[in-house]
Amino acid sequence: MTETVVTCNTRYMQSRREELLEATAEYILKNGVSDLSLRPLAQATGTKARLLIYHFGSRDALVAAALTLLLRRVQAAFQTMHSKATFERSLIDFWKFATDKANKRHLQLVFEVHGLAPYNRELYGHYVREAFDSWTVLIAQGLGKRNRDALATLIIAVVDGLLMDYLATGDRERTTRALKRFIKKGGVTK
Repeated sequence: MTETVVTCNTRYMQSRREELLEATAEYILKNGVSDLSLRPLAQATGTKARLLIYHFGSRDALVAAALTLLLRRVQAAFQTMHSKATFERSLIDFWKFATDKANKRHLQLVFEVHGLAPYNRELYGHYVREAFDSWTVLIAQGLGKRNRDALATLIIAVVDGLLMDYLATGDRERTTRALKRFIKKGGVTK
């Protein structure tokens, strides 16, 4: 009987932690992370700041977990696109997905965190490194060849630069043409 109670309690705690993580991810998509304070976050997620700390250990651990959750979702979308098309086509499809107005909050958050990382490596450096490393692995796998880390890094740099350009200027047409030209000129295969 005691074992059943412990199992149910553990499941409830895990479920509650996942709910709070989901709500936190939505909150930081809407509000960003640079001025994140636990009390407004807790209020928006329907809990108390002390319970967020209880479930995640610290504000920083909560932010890191939420950022990782969002990263995994975006990478899963890319993997799904790549499973249905050539690498070049999946890159274009991913570009359309990333530049869609519905996903603008994701882009803003990514570049906010990338901009904060040089100033606060302790808080954001691990996430940014994990993001670059995991994207490099995904892109290198998509290229279907071994030892493609340098090319994967170049592709990530080009896409990131074009996404930043798009986010700053709003010029989706020009940045899309630039990505297509990069792909057409062999930027993803040579």
